[in-house]
This record gives sequence, C-alpha cells and structure tokens, in this order.
Amino acid sequence: MAPVVVVGDSDLDFATTNDLFSKIRSQTNSGLVNQKQAAIILAAVEETIQDQNEQLTPLAYFGALMTILEQQRSLADDNDRSATAAASESLGIMVAVTYLLAIVFPRIPSSILKLKFHDIAKTLGATLELYQDDQPLVRSVLTCFEFLLAAQDNAKWTSDVTCKKLFQVLLIMSVDGRPKVRRRAHDAVKRLLSRPPPPTAHHPATLTTIEFSLRSLDEYTESVNNTAASAKDRKELEQQVLHVLVFLKMILPVLAMQGGHERTRAKLRALCEMLLRLPVRSSGTGNTVLTQWIFSVLESLFGAGVDKEGIFPHLDMALLDSVIRALIDIRPYQNDATLVPAWLDLIGRGFKKLAELATTTTTAAAVKQSADDLTLDEKQYAVNDYPKLLVSVFTKTFVGIFSQQSTKPIITAKAAQVFAAMIRDCVTGTMIQEVQDQQDMMQDGAAETSQLMALIALINGALSDIKYRAAWGGILKVAEALFERVGRVLPTKVQGTLTHIMAFRDDRAYGDSFPYKQELEVALHAAVQGLGLEVFVSYVELNIENENPSVPRRPYLLATFAEAVNRPLPPAIGGVPSTYGPHTLRYLGKVLLPLAQRMLEKSGDSWAANRQVEAKLYETLGAQIWSMVPAICSTVPVDVYEHFPIIGPHFGRILQALPNEAFKNLPSKPDFRPTVCDAILSLIEGYQEAAKVSASISKDEEDAAVHAAQRQDDAARAVQGLGRLKEYSNRFLSVLCNNYTTVQPDFLETSKAKGQQLQVLHERENQHYAKTIRALLTIADEQNVTSYFLSLVTTLLESQSQQHAEPESTVAQLSKLRDYAILDLLLILLPFLPEVKTKAKTLAEDSPLLLFYKVLTGQLRDSDATLQKRTYKALNHVVGSIPASALNLEELVERLLDPEVLSKATSGAKKARIQLLQRVCQAIPTSEKALLLSFVPVALSEVMLATKEASEKARNAAYECVVAMGRKMLTGGVENPAADLWAMDDLQRALDENPEQAEEGQINLREFFMMVIAGLAGETATMQSASIAALSRLLFEFGPMMDEKLLKELISTITFVMNTKNREVIKAALGFVKVAIVSLRQELLEDELENIIVAILTQSRNHKSHFKAKVRHIFERLVRKFSYEAVEGFVPEEDKKLLVNIRKRREREKKRKALARQNRDGAADQDDSDGEASKATLAGKSGKAVQKQFEDALYGSESELDSDEDDDHDDDEKYIPDQFKDGLQRNKRGAATGSKTMIREDGEVADFLDSRIVSRVTSAPRRTKTSVAANGRPDFTHSADGRLMINESGSEDEDPASAGPALPEADAMDVPEDHYKESLHSEVAFTRTADGRVRFLKPDAKRKRAEDDPEADANRGATATGLGWGQHNKHARRNDVGLDQGQIDKMLGKQFKAKRARGDVKKAGGPDPFAYIPLTSKVVGGKKRKAAKVAGQFKNIIKATQSGGHVGAAGAGSSAKGGPPTRKGNKKHK
Repeated sequence: MAPVVVVGDSDLDFATTNDLFSKIRSQTNSGLVNQKQAAIILAAVEETIQDQNEQLTPLAYFGALMTILEQQRSLADDNDRSATAAASESLGIMVAVTYLLAIVFPRIPSSILKLKFHDIAKTLGATLELYQDDQPLVRSVLTCFEFLLAAQDNAKWTSDVTCKKLFQVLLIMSVDGRPKVRRRAHDAVKRLLSRPPPPTAHHPATLTTIEFSLRSLDEYTESVNNTAASAKDRKELEQQVLHVLVFLKMILPVLAMQGGHERTRAKLRALCEMLLRLPVRSSGTGNTVLTQWIFSVLESLFGAGVDKEGIFPHLDMALLDSVIRALIDIRPYQNDATLVPAWLDLIGRGFKKLAELATTTTTAAAVKQSADDLTLDEKQYAVNDYPKLLVSVFTKTFVGIFSQQSTKPIITAKAAQVFAAMIRDCVTGTMIQEVQDQQDMMQDGAAETSQLMALIALINGALSDIKYRAAWGGILKVAEALFERVGRVLPTKVQGTLTHIMAFRDDRAYGDSFPYKQELEVALHAAVQGLGLEVFVSYVELNIENENPSVPRRPYLLATFAEAVNRPLPPAIGGVPSTYGPHTLRYLGKVLLPLAQRMLEKSGDSWAANRQVEAKLYETLGAQIWSMVPAICSTVPVDVYEHFPIIGPHFGRILQALPNEAFKNLPSKPDFRPTVCDAILSLIEGYQEAAKVSASISKDEEDAAVHAAQRQDDAARAVQGLGRLKEYSNRFLSVLCNNYTTVQPDFLETSKAKGQQLQVLHERENQHYAKTIRALLTIADEQNVTSYFLSLVTTLLESQSQQHAEPESTVAQLSKLRDYAILDLLLILLPFLPEVKTKAKTLAEDSPLLLFYKVLTGQLRDSDATLQKRTYKALNHVVGSIPASALNLEELVERLLDPEVLSKATSGAKKARIQLLQRVCQAIPTSEKALLLSFVPVALSEVMLATKEASEKARNAAYECVVAMGRKMLTGGVENPAADLWAMDDLQRALDENPEQAEEGQINLREFFMMVIAGLAGETATMQSASIAALSRLLFEFGPMMDEKLLKELISTITFVMNTKNREVIKAALGFVKVAIVSLRQELLEDELENIIVAILTQSRNHKSHFKAKVRHIFERLVRKFSYEAVEGFVPEEDKKLLVNIRKRREREKKRKALARQNRDGAADQDDSDGEASKATLAGKSGKAVQKQFEDALYGSESELDSDEDDDHDDDEKYIPDQFKDGLQRNKRGAATGSKTMIREDGEVADFLDSRIVSRVTSAPRRTKTSVAANGRPDFTHSADGRLMINESGSEDEDPASAGPALPEADAMDVPEDHYKESLHSEVAFTRTADGRVRFLKPDAKRKRAEDDPEADANRGATATGLGWGQHNKHARRNDVGLDQGQIDKMLGKQFKAKRARGDVKKAGGPDPFAYIPLTSKVVGGKKRKAAKVAGQFKNIIKATQSGGHVGAAGAGSSAKGGPPTRKGNKKHK
C-alpha cells in the first residue's frame, strides 16, 4: 500500500495552499517577529512567481523557497568565516523559509521528491547542521524530512545511505532535550513506520529503530553497573533513558504490529527483555519512576489495536507470552501502594490482549478461512498453553495478595478490579467449551481437571477460608464477574460459589458484623441475571411459606430479585450476543404470580383479622413480586410461544377487575394494571426487536458462518412469539380500550380536582394504556382495528346527540371525560387504519375515516374549550390523512370561517386551530383561485392576531402559518406569472386604467403583502403591532425576493408608524428595524439610513428610556453594517454620546480579541505548520432552525460586546505518567532530603544478581520503631526476636514538649484522658513561676504571654537585637503587618469603589462589596493609639460573648448567691 502523502497537481490552482497562506498573509503587521518575517517572505515569493508569469502552484512555491534556502545557507557559511553581524538576520530568514516549506512539502508530488531526493536532502541536512540549536527551524526541517522520506520506495530505503542518515536524524531528535522537537520527531517516526513503502508489508526502518532503542537502553544499563560513574553522569543518563521510554511508548505499538515478521520478531523480543531487565538493574538506585515508565511503555504494547487495513500481520502471541512471564518475575514488593496497582493493571491488560488474539485464532481455525496464516503452534497455544498460563498467574497473584492480612486496601481494591476484568475478558470460549464437552461426555472427574474449574475452585475456597476474610469484599467482586461470564452457559459449575455467598447472607451475624453487604448484594444481583430466576431458586430455595423446615426462610430474596432484574444483563463475550434473556415465563406464571396472589390474599385475611403487621408484610411481598414482572418481560423471555398462555389469564384478570375488586379486604387497593401494561409492552417491543436483529444478515463472514444456525433459530422463535402475542392482542385491545374510555364514578368522588385539573389527572391515568394500545395495534389484525375505530366513532356520534340538563352534574362530567378519552383513542387508532397505512387514493362513502371527519366538523360549534382543542387537533390529523379527491375543501373552509365557530374559539385551542388553518391553506390547490382568495384574507387577520397570544407555542404556530400562506401565494404567482411581480408602477397604472379589474385579487406574494400591510390601518394597537410582527417575519423569509422599491416604501412606512405614542406598536416597529438591518443588503438601507436613525433616536428619549437598550443594540448593528463615520453623520450632537460609548467598547473588545488571537496563533503556528484547516458547509436549514434565527435577530441579546474568551494554557511535558502523578506529588516535599525507596531484606541477604530483587524494592514509608502512641508517649521498643523492651528509668517529671508531636485530628477520639495536659489547657489551667507561685491561665488574649518562659519577664523590654533599645525607639515607624499600602487598601475594599460615582460597585465574577475587613488591629489601625482602641473593643466583645454564652469560673460566685451575674464592660456597653 502506498504511503499516505497529500500530493498536489502543478497544473491546478493552489487553492488549498492559498487557504493556509491566507492566515500568514494577514500577519504582515504582527507584533511577533517570526510571524512578520514569514508573511514578508511569503509576499516576496508570490510577487516573484507572478513576475515570471507562473501560477501559484505547490511546485512554484517549492522552487522559490528552496532557492532562498540555498542562498541563505551559502551566505551563512560566508558569515561564519567573516564573522559578520548578518548571521542573525540570516537566521530569521531561514526560520521563516523552513516554516513555509513545512506547509508546502505535504503537497509536493511524490515523483518530484523521488527525483530531487539527494539535492533536497543535502540542502535541508546542511541547514539543520548549521542551525541545530534553533528549535522552530529544527521542527520545520523534521517535518520536511518526514514527507521527503515518505515519498521514497523500498529500494531507496534499503540501499541509499542518505535515506538511512535522514531517518537516523529523526531517531536522534526523538531523544533530544527539547520537548517540542522530541514530539515532532516522535510523530514523524510513527507515521513513517506505520506506512511501509510498497510492495513490502515490513518497513525497512523497523530494525533500525529497535537497534537504536536497544543501544540507548544498554548505555544506561552499563552506567548503572559502573560504580565509578559520578552521580551527575548517572542523572543525565537517567534523563536520557526517560526520553527513550517516552519515544518507545508512542512507537512500540507500531513495532509490535510488525512483530510477526521473522526479521523483526527476534529484535523486538530482545527489546522487551531489555525493558524488563531495567527495573532489576536500577533497583539499587531506588528510582521507582523508571519502573513506572517501563510499565507505561508495556501498557502501550498491550494496548496495540488490531490493524483494520490489513497492512501488518497480527501481533505475535509468543512475544506477549514472554513479556507476561517476565512481568511475573519482576513483581514489585507486595505492599507497595505505588507500583503494585500499576503492575496489576499491566498484567490485566496483557492477558486481555492475549485473550483477544487467542479468540481470533480459534475462530479463524474453526472457519478454516485463515488456516494458512496460522501456524500449528499458535493453534496449540490458544487451546492449551494460554489457559494454563492464565490460571497459573491468576492463582499465584490471587493467593499472594488476598491471603495476606497486611495488604493495603488500595492494593486489594485494585486487585479485585483486575481479577474481575480477567474473569470477564480473559476466560475464552475455548475454556468454557472444554468444560461443556467434558460434561457432555459424562466422564467422572474429567470436568474438574479443566483450567476453568481450577479457577472456580480457587474462588470457592477463598470464600470459605478464614484467612481471606480481609479480602472477602474484593473476592465477592470477582465472584460477580464469574456469574456474569460463566453463569449463563455453565450454571451448575457456579452453584458452589452461590452456596458460599448465601452462607454469608443466612448467617445470623450478617446484619451486625458483616462488613461487605453492598458487595454481597451486587454479587447476588449478578447471579440472578446470570443464572436466571428459575435456576437461582432451584439452588437457593425461597421457602417463604416454610415448605421445607430444614431450610431458612428467605423472603428478603424477593427484594433482591426486584433490584436484580432491573440490572442490565451481562454482555455475551466470545460469541454471538444472545437475543433472549435468562428468565422464563414458565417460572413467572407457575410460581411467582400464584405466590403473589396467595400473599395478597393472606394480607386481606390478616387485615380482616386485625393483624396489621402481618398483613403489611404479606402485602409487601406480593407487591415486590408484581414489581418484577415488567423487568422480567423486558429481558425477552425465550418461552413466550410455549408459556404465554399461563400468564395471559393472570394479566387479563388484573386488567378487567377494579383495584378494590381484584384484592378484597386490602385498604391500600393496589393497582397493578399499569404494571401489566408495561409487561405486555415490553414483550411486544422485545420480540419485534429480536425479529429485526435475528433476521439481519451479519456483514462479518466468519460470524455469519459460525453463528448462522443460532441466528436462524432466534429468528424463527421471534416469529412464533409474535404470532402467540397476536392471538391475545384482540382480547387485550378490547379490555384496554374499555379501560381507556371508562371513567369510574368514584374517580370524581375521591379526586378534589375539578375541570381542567380533573382532565389532566384522567389523562395521566391513561398514559400506560395508550402506550400498550399502540404496541398491540402493530401486531393486531386490520379488520379488528377498523371495527374498533368504527364502534368508537359511533359512540362519539351518539354522545353528541345526548343533552344533559345539568352541565355540572356528575353524569355530565363523566360524559365529557369519556368524550375526551374517545377522541384521544381515535387519534391513537387513526395511523393504523388500512386506508391510512396504505395511503389510499380514494375512500368509500361508508369509510370510518369519512364518518369521523363529519363527526369532527359537527363539533366545531361546541363551546367546551377542551373539546374544541381536541377537535381541532383531530381534524388536523384527519385532513392530512384523507385523499384530496375525497375532501370537500369548500365546505371545510366555510365551517372554519363561520362567525359562530370563530366567536367560540377559545385561547387554549388557538394553537391547534392555527395549525389546522395552515394545513387547509396548504391543501388548497393554486388552481382554486376564488377559494384561496376567499380563505386567505379572512384567516390572515386571525393568524396575525394570534402572534400576540400569551402562549409561546401559539405564537410560533401563527408565525409558521403566516410563512406558509406566503409560500402558497408565492407558488401561485410563479405558476401564474405576471409581467413583473413587484412592478408598483404597473400596478398603479392598472388601477388608473381599469379600477373594476383591479379590484379582482391576484394570487402572488405582492398581493399577500398588501393584505398584511392593510393591518396597519387597524383600529386597535394590538392589530397594528401584530401586522408589524407579521411583516418582520415575512421580511426575514422573503426579503431577497422582494422589489427594492417596495422594501424602501415598507421601511419608510414603519419609520413613520414609529411616531405613535403607543408603546406596543413602537416595540414591534423596533423589532422590524432590527430584522431589516440583519436580513437586507447594505445598498437597500443606504437611502433610508437617516430616517431609521432619526426614528429610533426619538424612541431613546421618550417613554422614560424603556427602549434605550434596544436602540443601543440597533446602533451596534448599524455600525457593524455600515461604518461608524456613516452613522455618526446622521446623529445629532446631543445624542453622539451613545455612539462614542459604542465605539470605545468595540475598540476595547477588538484589542482584547486581537491580543488573545496573537498569543494563541504565535504558539500554534510554529507547532502545527503541517496541519490543515477543515471547513464545514451548511447543507440546509429546517423550519425550526429558520424560526430560531428569526428569534435571534428579533429578540437577540442587547449587546454583543461583553463576550469573554478563555485563554488556553498548555502544560509542559511531564515524565511522570498520569496514574502516578498524585502519589509522587505527595512525596515531593521529602524528595529534597533523599530517596524514599528502600530494599527490604526480611532476614535474608539481598542478591542483586537475582531477577526477583525488584520485588524487594519499595517506596512505602518507613515504620520507625519508636512511633508515637495514642496517649502521646512513645511505644515500647522491640528486640530482635520480637519481645517488648520496657524502659524503667524514665522520669515522671519529663518536659511535656518531649512527649512527641501533636496527634492528627482523625485520632482525637482515641486519646485517653491526660490530667497533665488538662492542667495546661483547660479553663482552670495554671502554671508555676520560678519562685514557686501558682499562676492561673485565663482564656483570653493574655494567655499567650502567660505561657511564655518566666525568665523572659526580666528582658521584656528587649527587642530582637537583644540590646534593649526597643523601649526607647518610640518614634520608629512599625510595619508588623508585612503588607504594602496597596494590599491593605485592597483588603479594605478599595477595589469596589466606583470611578465616577459615590458608593460601591459590584463586579462580575467577584464577591459582593460588603465589609470584608480582617479582624486585626494591625490593618485597621494606622497608629498605635487607634490600634489599641480597636483591639480593646474586640476583646470586650469576646468577653461579653464568653460571659453570656456560658457560666464560667468568674461568674460562679455570684450565681451561687442567687443573684444575677454582673455584666462587665466599658461605658459604651452599659
């Protein structure tokens, strides 16, 4: 396959390059020197090319730039010899030229790069050698090297020395000390190796890359072994090897994809061995960061994706196997919280990748399509060796981590996560098939010898062994994964695991002392979903009714089942996904539903016998069973065809009976009808989806060949299940339709709601019925659907003929609710009628659809608001379903525009009525000129007034209807074109010549606009503002199609209307002006600019500045459309202050955006010189999108000059992997004192030649023998054999400061009572002076001085100098705060002071301007006297709080005498 190089054609215009260069051309005046230099050179190159009468093609740019580069290089050589000052200028030119070349190079044809390879390589190589210290130039040259090498063929790569040297340069730069240079080299090497030159599938430079990495790693290994090397040299080599590891992390997946090639396999294996030996060699230095990076590199190896394009063969399983085995040998110290989690994660990823390869191998061998590509060893390894390796590593690691009581919780949690992932992802189908085959062969003990059974036995043993008790939480998570992976296919093999888990749950001490309740519940959920309810209960009996006295009663399992069935089913791994779930309807119908019935009956009997606790228990159990039914049905049970007749009667009984009749004596009256509806809906939708999935043909040939039989069986079963459900659909439909339209009398009695609220409650009750009816209609017979529809229409017609004497009576309300429900149900049935589904062209006279249409048109005069709304909504659907030939539009228009119907139309029905008017308008053909012209003018006034409705949906519907009418009139004008659509002079001439003929309307958009403009002459302000709003929407939609003369007259008319004093009209007119500015061209608005400005400025002064913000927004639009100078010329002097404000704000915003763009582009241009900008095109816009744009133009934000943009900040490249950053940040403080790593000998001498020495290197904190105990005293020391060493020579009069450091807050609860500390810190604390007197420590500001050394009293006047001069230096200015005056002012709130007004201002994103003053006298008081005064006030407040909050020692005496405590304080407090 050819390398991916974007090439250009020299004969074509260089459009793509021009697009990229357009950004550079605009940087001629940039403040950054590099950008400005590149723009100047680009302009010079283009001018030179055009002077030679050549096109701006890639080759033209390439030739000119290479010529400049060669000239500047020669000049630089001369400058070096003459040492002139022109070298600096030459460097800037070279940087700019190479930057432009990096953009041009990807578009040079491969043939040119092959032909001129040596010349280009010589020039670029010499340039790089001369300026290798300049980072931007180096990055650009590396980009050119990449595309130059990508164009070469296999012969050039293998034989040409220059080609190899260029690639060596890329390799050397990949470990350069500059991060951006390294990154560019990494990308170049990766892209080159991932696309080998044709015809080979193995890149010739792969071996070169591996050998380079091996040499670099070997140098570091030798330096570690060399004891004479200095610490500085070793540090530099460590830095170099980290660069190599970063390079390998990116490049190793590409190398691994070529690992199957014979030439690469040995070298790649040697590289992996070298990586795995580094932790052993560097263990003596204590560098754990190196080990972490090696784990990260190997993680990238295990994460290598499958090559979808088939360029490389698959990964080498033998290589991965050797890496995993070597990882086991370098296992870190078992309690190292930093390395062990990373090591475990690496092991898990390695086995996951190995499992993918093993599964692919076995599948290919089964299909026999890729047998030639697979060796016998690979097949043997996938079947035999891989399972043994998996179980061996799993067992060794599982026992080593979980069996130790001292294992840290973070390691246990990570191990549980990794082991669970290994069970889910690494147990292959071959291992499961082996157990199944042995089980089918009935060989005694044969199944127990398989590798999978050994894995299951290990988990079962851990659950029953007391030494694993500290890790039972993690083991339960592993058991959860085991149920998900194996439970469905091998249920009998996990029975023991379930038994051990239930032993925990059935224990009497479970509720009090078992610490892993959540993990156990989740494991039980996985067991239920993996095994299925029926199999689970066969292993663990419920025994709710005590059928088996020897088994514990487990009613709690019903709650577990209810939670478990709502959990997602475990995914099928290693095979075709199963369409059907593990649960069965047989168990549901034969066991669970009868049990629920018995529980609810017992509950009723207990309520009757006044045993309330027992009754509530039984009712809860029955409700839990019924709550499981929809979830069980949603898993698509496999036995619908066989066992749906068992649960069908249960569902029918619940649906037919009322809640108080289904379960007698239950005061709660549980209603399970919604539950049954959800269950039926889930069954139908699940089997319909199963039929679609099973019938679809897999695109993967291997999958289709292996699982074809299973797919066919699933498809046949889905068809049978749908057929069984179809048999019961008619029965369920009749019951559900009856329930939907039936309103029980007690519904009105129990509900306090009336009118609209009562209707909403009834609709909410019917929601579950509606969904289930729709689902049943998809599988029901068409004849039954038609009969149901006809019977409902007949019932509705009969209801119309009945008159109720008392409209507010219960019977009348029930009848209304029933009519509403029938209308809703008819709309549900309507799409499933045969005529509607087939879109019939004609209808029979006795069609139920026509009968329904006639019934609806008869209900238009009904005054009931709810019935009106539903009638208009139903008519909208029916008119769209009836063929045009069967629809009498004249009669419908006459009924809709009937004054009586119009007068009874309520506000709630406006939206539905407007939508119906729009549909009727669209249905009228343009050939019916008289009908259209009789309908549009009358309906238009109503639609325009609807734009002022309170409902937003009604307003949007009105705007859409206005646009639809305009489109209809426009279509008529196109079909019947006039001489000129917008010829106003011809129109006036026609009016003068033949007034009678002119009175006859025309069907065109001009006529429609005249109809809308006529609304401006309305008597009410509402009509006038509605007309202007409609004109705004029409202008936005049809502006480009209108005549300029009409547009100008329209704008002048609106500006004239703005002279009115009505605020509503002015608001609409301002909106029209805003829309006109946005949607019309500049040339159309130039003549009316003065009138617009004068009109809107008038409104900015009137109405108490109600429209000031809108006027400012319009001026911003005008300034953007025209220019500041053009707008300023029409603004009077007294109003120019507004324009000045807008100009200043625009200039500030432009400067801020330009500065941010410059800073962003300055960093991005040099890094992404070979990138291309992608452009997206807007294909089309829906009606909602156009309406949204109109609303943005009409109601947009008042100002667009307050937007903020966040600057992007790039982080520097770090060597620490992400998963280790937090742990190393915690240890950063201690890094300066030395390494925290150590080697644990554990009583044995450390052998540094042993490969397992790395398992003794740990970064865990050292545990000192004299740690501080909870009471603040040091622990007893230990002897070598572990005995306590008690020191009896301690003195009781020890200084308390030597008792140890202060305890953390977390251990405060464990500190015992310490009378000595209490004497120092309690409220009655005291101390003794030097002469033996007792001094009490009061809890106030003097306490700090009282705790000082008594010997300091003699030197109280001395300062820090110790000379005693402080007491005489009274005039010296003190600055104890350590802050300057600006910081003090900021703390006092000076930043909130307004610039041109009094008071404070609130700034966006900051706190409110309230008194954020620190309670310190040093900041508040400038002088000593003021500071003392403020401090004294603060002390008095504290004293008053303490004396009032609690009775202290000072007030105890007065309280004892019976009198109130005396209040102390200054005069102000009194």
